[in-house]
Amino acid sequence: MRRLMTSCVAALAALLLLAGAHSAAAQEPEGAARQDSMKGVAPKNLAPVSTEVLRVKMPRPVERKLKNGLRVLVLENHRIPSVSFDLVLPASPLNDPKGLPGVANATATMLAEGTATRNSRQIAEALSSLGASLSISPVSGTGVTNVRASTLVENLDQLLALVADVLLTPAFPQDELERWKARTLASLEQQRSQPAFLGNERLFRVLYPADVRSITEPAPESLKKLARQDLVEFYKAHYRPGGAVLGVTGDVTPEAIVAKLEKHLGAWQGTSGPQPKLPLDPPIAEKKIYLINRPDSVQSYLVLANRAIDRLSPDYPACMVMNRVLGQGPAARLFRNIREDKGFTYGVGSSFMALKYLNHFTASSSVRTEVTGPALDEFLNEFRTIRDKPVPKDELENAKRALVANFALSLENQNTVLGQILALREHGLPDDYWDTYPEKIMAVTAADVQGVARKYVPFDNLQVVVVGDGAKIRDLLRKYGPVEEYDTEGRRVTPAR
Repeated sequence: MRRLMTSCVAALAALLLLAGAHSAAAQEPEGAARQDSMKGVAPKNLAPVSTEVLRVKMPRPVERKLKNGLRVLVLENHRIPSVSFDLVLPASPLNDPKGLPGVANATATMLAEGTATRNSRQIAEALSSLGASLSISPVSGTGVTNVRASTLVENLDQLLALVADVLLTPAFPQDELERWKARTLASLEQQRSQPAFLGNERLFRVLYPADVRSITEPAPESLKKLARQDLVEFYKAHYRPGGAVLGVTGDVTPEAIVAKLEKHLGAWQGTSGPQPKLPLDPPIAEKKIYLINRPDSVQSYLVLANRAIDRLSPDYPACMVMNRVLGQGPAARLFRNIREDKGFTYGVGSSFMALKYLNHFTASSSVRTEVTGPALDEFLNEFRTIRDKPVPKDELENAKRALVANFALSLENQNTVLGQILALREHGLPDDYWDTYPEKIMAVTAADVQGVARKYVPFDNLQVVVVGDGAKIRDLLRKYGPVEEYDTEGRRVTPAR
């Protein structure tokens, strides 16, 4: 594995230098000197991809099961005397009880705010003294919460004892809950002033209108209703070893770590509740424009979207290549056109959200109010081009090689490798999926790219969310499709004619 990684790094050094330069340009602050326009610039050389990179052999974890039903995947890595854990629990905001959004987030946050034997300060001090980390957070769109921890091997037993205390005996102290609610309410108020938050809120209500996925953040009145008992009941239903998976990587052996886990987590019992059944619907058929009127806004935040693919789709590799050409990174068409050529924005891009419970494509940017219409026109021009014209050979090869290069370099990070292995389990992908991934990427043709662009890059069925000054942009938006208007609180409004 180490020999393969060394080969990958050597083969891709030139690519990293190029990518680093582009990344710096993409992140320059407002007011910084801009580079000259990239209009007319064409790449002259292809990023190198050695045959060794294409013959990836992902390490296989050793799988064990504790007596309490917890599945454990162990990935040995004896280069550094440390160990990392990633516990995947089937508990997320998708499991929130009806009428009580926010319970999953509150439960995850409050786990580390006090146990039967420690308060929040003592937990933080214990982690600091061990040189350890511990984070507990739900992951949007996946239906899971990740409990991640790491430390040096010499402190492994102490960390496991602390994690066991947090997982098995949370106290959910009332005073900490009240402080969390106050912080979250203040944060929600601040978020409503951010165009990206308002746009994302409307987008999810458009794409997933009939279920819990439409709620990106709980309403203040819902948060105020949260009680300690709600967290206790959510914990009892979902924070259980049965149905969970624990990934471990580091300077350990399967036998040794399983023995330690049995010692510290053996008393943890039970099976988590059923997972939500949420359909992945096809794209919305009719075009619609959604205006969130934000008076006096000096910019318009634009999102162009529709439902697209799920993670198991056979079109996934071709979609990744197509998106690399269209909107991923500073070499992509959207960036070179809308930022570098037109100068409408400092950042623009597109992506697929292909997860267990989310299946959509988005392209987005913030532009000056006065160029809202021209920016939308350029998005549409790029969408039309990638749908109607085959990608030139050099552009296609550069996109594929960049994807393979990034994948190969990601294998240098053992935690990333562990995450990729856990993703296989989450989505039910075959064990050799990542072994063949580079070859699948390199096998994508221009016809494949054009085919998935026509299927998944929306055009006649665009869902466009615009956050901006309605008085200045309302009329021009009507030329793109029927317009629905909302205020910054998410309420439907009928503007005066």
